[in-house]
Amino acid sequence: MRWMTRISLEKGQMEAVGGSWLQERYYSNDGDTVGDFLSFRSVYDINPFEVGADHSGERAAYTARRVVVDRMLDIADLRSRPFISLSNGELRRVILAKALLRESGDVVVDGGCGGLDCEWRRRIGETARAMLPLGVRLRVSGGKGRPPRGKVRSGRARGGRAVPPSPEEAAPVVEMHGIDMSFGRRKLFRNFSWVIREGERWALRGPNGSGKTTLLALITGDSPFAYACDVSVFGMRRGEGGVALRETRGKIGCVSSAQRAYDGKTPEHQLAEALRPGVRLLLLDEPCCDMAPVAARRFSRRVVAWLRAHGHVAAVWVEHRQECVPPEFSLVMDLSR
Repeated sequence: MRWMTRISLEKGQMEAVGGSWLQERYYSNDGDTVGDFLSFRSVYDINPFEVGADHSGERAAYTARRVVVDRMLDIADLRSRPFISLSNGELRRVILAKALLRESGDVVVDGGCGGLDCEWRRRIGETARAMLPLGVRLRVSGGKGRPPRGKVRSGRARGGRAVPPSPEEAAPVVEMHGIDMSFGRRKLFRNFSWVIREGERWALRGPNGSGKTTLLALITGDSPFAYACDVSVFGMRRGEGGVALRETRGKIGCVSSAQRAYDGKTPEHQLAEALRPGVRLLLLDEPCCDMAPVAARRFSRRVVAWLRAHGHVAAVWVEHRQECVPPEFSLVMDLSR
């Protein structure tokens, strides 16, 4: 009988971050690293006080797999990073790596590879082929599928500055100018600028780790860098004018797949909270991640209907695949390197 292990990247993410909070990634530079999470003792759940046990067989298998997993999933560059600092997609990649380091036989990823960008979805197939000689048969089951393709986007990004087709007379809702941001030796933004105006519908794209969620955190104030950068929301720069952060956040509705890993709320619950009176900016951070196709289409229709009834509200939809974003989001900010 062939041994089969089923894993869910969504559930794995929820288990991995349990007991912490989403904003911690912007405040903490210490704690367990990816290397700790993927160490031999962690992967095989070995008691650190255990003595005398012979794990030579498991260690040999782990060592052989680590070479392949590090190369195929680009884990080596992540090992020194604090685990809590990873982006949504990077975290799911590490969770998949841990399963591949330990399990044998058939390893089935249930629910697809939500949270991984287009390039990584393609590379999962290459990873599966590379793991075969090591006795691991990796395959992906299910997923949210592809909603119908929308119209071609009319906005574009040049050197980190978007060129919108909308009238310049609309009042700015968010203004970012000359943003420079680094995490250790990793340069995330260099002289980045972006202006979001009333009624604009933006699609924010970019590979895992490119800074999409970090940009949203600058807007909401979840990241302390918002106070060190030139960021203004609703005409007020962070920390100026005596406006409380709570008052600003009250005008922002958020739906976030990453946040769901921490609070366990459903997308529908998040959306119901986000579409409230007084909202002037709607932020949708991979809102349909891990959803079935029917549920994703229903969710999108509800968002579009609400925005049509609230034409003054600006909105940003974060997504890896263009065809998953409603065509109403006709402006594009692309963070691809």
